[in-house]
Amino acid sequence: MTTPHITSLKIRGYRPFRDFTATLGSLEVLVGANGAGKSALFEFLKFLRDSTYQDIPPEIIYGSIGQAIFHQPGADRLWWSVCLDLNRPHPLQYQGEILGPIGKTQVIFERVLTVPPKGQPPLVFLDMQGQSGIIRNEQGQHEEYSLELRRKNQLALSTATNPNLPTLYLLRETLLGWRFYSSFRINHDKIRKPVPIEETPTLAEDAGNLSAVLFYLSSEHPHAFEELHLYLRAMIPHFQRLSLKARGRGEVIAFWQEKGVQAELSLADVSDGILRLLCWSVLALTPTPPSLICIDEPDQGVHPRTLPILAGMFQRASERTQILIATHASYFVKQFDLSTIAVMRKEDGQAVFRKPLNSAVLKDLLQDFGTDDLEYWHQSDQLEDLA
Repeated sequence: MTTPHITSLKIRGYRPFRDFTATLGSLEVLVGANGAGKSALFEFLKFLRDSTYQDIPPEIIYGSIGQAIFHQPGADRLWWSVCLDLNRPHPLQYQGEILGPIGKTQVIFERVLTVPPKGQPPLVFLDMQGQSGIIRNEQGQHEEYSLELRRKNQLALSTATNPNLPTLYLLRETLLGWRFYSSFRINHDKIRKPVPIEETPTLAEDAGNLSAVLFYLSSEHPHAFEELHLYLRAMIPHFQRLSLKARGRGEVIAFWQEKGVQAELSLADVSDGILRLLCWSVLALTPTPPSLICIDEPDQGVHPRTLPILAGMFQRASERTQILIATHASYFVKQFDLSTIAVMRKEDGQAVFRKPLNSAVLKDLLQDFGTDDLEYWHQSDQLEDLA
């Protein structure tokens, strides 16, 4: 994989993560029981993303007032270490720790350093203790700048807006590009209305700008737009074509053409399931995808016959960006290669991350019985046990 991506991460002290470690590939399909930590993992990554452009709020996670943020039992501390490949000579580690309690959060330390070959010292680009620290240039030790933060609940990476410090700038821009989607948070009402045209849009996390993204594809990337039509015809037999029309000053809305219906239908006329398929298809086919795409249960509300095609689209998209998918749908899981499946489960009160491919027992079973049994094993929780 050549695009910037997370290779591994460690989390201590956050919700179900007492001492959590995960190694991530370009595509990870996360399965596990409710409460095993799938959504919490997305939530933590979103916390990092949000903290690169705004202060950490009193409740730490927006909208979580009254909820337990720190792992219990344990201290009110959250520590992380995220290793990223940014297509630089060496991977980067982004580390940090915050101290509670909620309402009085403060950053204890924050650090960005390389992961060099064994025997070589790392280059440290950011080293903060509390509100004070240093930023070093690309040569590591030869030039450095003092940094004083104004607020205790501010991450220093949020100040890395200077392109003349390319490593820190690239790291921040990569995190800012992360996007988080859920079948349950799509704003169908907003999608069904005209939206302003955008120059280079990314699908919003509520998908409200879907028509603007479709207009961008049709005008700037016609090959991707035509490919979108091919996939939609394969998933929705009566579909014919999409078109985009202006509505008001600088606004646009998509229209839907289908067999047997002479009039064009706007997105206000199509079902919620079709809107979801449009969202996931646009995400998978956009030529300039977000630097990380996390999707919670994309299988919800769509016809089972579409799932093999949807899985194939995500597999292709993972060649251009990193994709993490959480699902409970056994038939959907079956569409993916075992190497992309990761099991999350609770062990002794904490969430753990397991790769079934590393299970010798599971590999022997697959060799004997084939992948058709993967769906049954997921439904019966045997997949989690075997991992």
